[in-house]
Amino acid sequence: MTTNDHFHQDSLDEFTGELGARGFRKVPGEPYEVWRGAIHPAFAKLTDSDEMSIAIRPGWPFQSPALLVDGLNTNHSTLGGFVCMWRDEDDSLEWTTVDGFFIRIEEWCSNANRNWENDNLEGDAYLNFHPKLPFLATFDLFKLGVTNGGWGEVHGLAHPNSRKIDIQAGRSSESNHLQSMWFHVGILSAPPPRRLSEIYKHLSRAQRKGLQRALNQRRKPDLLRRSGGCDLILICWKRDGRTDLLALACRGLSKEVEAGALMPGPQDEQNLILRAGPDATELRAVRAVVFGAGALGGYTTVALAQSGIGCIDVVDDDILTPGNVARHIAGHSHVGSYKVLAVKSQIEDHAPWAQVNPHADAPKTPAQILKYIHSADIIVDATGNAAFTQSLAMIANGQKKALVSGSLYHGGAIGRVQRQSIATDAPINQREESDRYPAIPQGDDAEEFAMAETGCSAPVNNAPPTSVLACSSRIAQVAIDTLTKRFDFEDETIDVYKAVHNTPFNTVGTWNHNA
Repeated sequence: MTTNDHFHQDSLDEFTGELGARGFRKVPGEPYEVWRGAIHPAFAKLTDSDEMSIAIRPGWPFQSPALLVDGLNTNHSTLGGFVCMWRDEDDSLEWTTVDGFFIRIEEWCSNANRNWENDNLEGDAYLNFHPKLPFLATFDLFKLGVTNGGWGEVHGLAHPNSRKIDIQAGRSSESNHLQSMWFHVGILSAPPPRRLSEIYKHLSRAQRKGLQRALNQRRKPDLLRRSGGCDLILICWKRDGRTDLLALACRGLSKEVEAGALMPGPQDEQNLILRAGPDATELRAVRAVVFGAGALGGYTTVALAQSGIGCIDVVDDDILTPGNVARHIAGHSHVGSYKVLAVKSQIEDHAPWAQVNPHADAPKTPAQILKYIHSADIIVDATGNAAFTQSLAMIANGQKKALVSGSLYHGGAIGRVQRQSIATDAPINQREESDRYPAIPQGDDAEEFAMAETGCSAPVNNAPPTSVLACSSRIAQVAIDTLTKRFDFEDETIDVYKAVHNTPFNTVGTWNHNA
């Protein structure tokens, strides 16, 4: 490696100088700079090895050195001897001194000697298995019928245009399907398997016989091609009250069968919603209605669904055109569809736990509006239609329904989100211009609009996609803030994305009436 492989060569030279002072010697002929020396005494109970190696990986000091120790049989280590001491995203830089590196070794060994009692043993099963393969195994364990202590047959479908292998229930006779088996071993009493041979110690006698019989029936040595025996193996166990697993792909024949780990891709609702945020559990029981499925409404609705809202009614009678796509969440494949159907499709693709009810309608009268809001926990207005906002505010106020409305102004330079929810919120339709509710300036036609779209007299609004994304995100934030009753936002939030001449909108940022 050269100095171009690192960010701070002087710091690295100081680190390797400390290693040399402690008796480590540089190993010649290695692709990385490797230093080998006496093993740290903390490893005494974990291995019989008397040496350890420290490999300097590219990117010093922002990538930690790799520690290699032979003979370990514990969690957070691989069969190749790699000792996983820091997560990839760790920014502590504790390893930049030999003292710091050795202190971390002592902490790691202390945890290993206590059998990682405060750690999830199963958390790094994929990391520690060797080899790993560049494929993703997707599955829903509930649909596969996986049960504690059992085993059974499933099959895999390899997608030709991606690296995804979808594991599905039951045995298949289709020639392009991969025959697979699952085994549930209960609770692990040792670290997860790091190679195929280590799997057997976790299996019951019947499970071992079933797996061995299936592997003996393999007729093709190729990896990820249907063999007639067993192509894929799912080893499952209990972890924190739910099922975890290791997905393996087989190659080779009979006693020469080997396995490589596939990246696990659980697609059951319980796992998918983990990234929906901390409010997802509370929001699952919420029903929202969103008026407007255009640029603002599309992104807002999908963000609300992704955040965990369980049921959303979307109301808009417009059709998606090619020109809409530059700012809309749906792409050209949905052109010609009602916008509400395009938005529903995006939600199904991003947040399948949400029930979406599309309504290709443009309600005008109180009775028509009431039809959509009567069972909603919150009303969201993303129409950008001032007259509709006023009428919706009147009806929401009369029905004691929470309302959040968002719009863009001045060619997308300014976004405003209004909340009408609690007693201290003035009804939106009754707000008069004041220091608390400043009038949003209109730009001239050149600022507000591009030329008229071909075949249509209506000019195209100049609001850029970045303003649409920012404003729709703020609408969703205020709506969730309202539903969770935190009320961290004021009843009117104004964001300036691009400064205009009018005070107080001549400074980029969030305007605060208390400032």
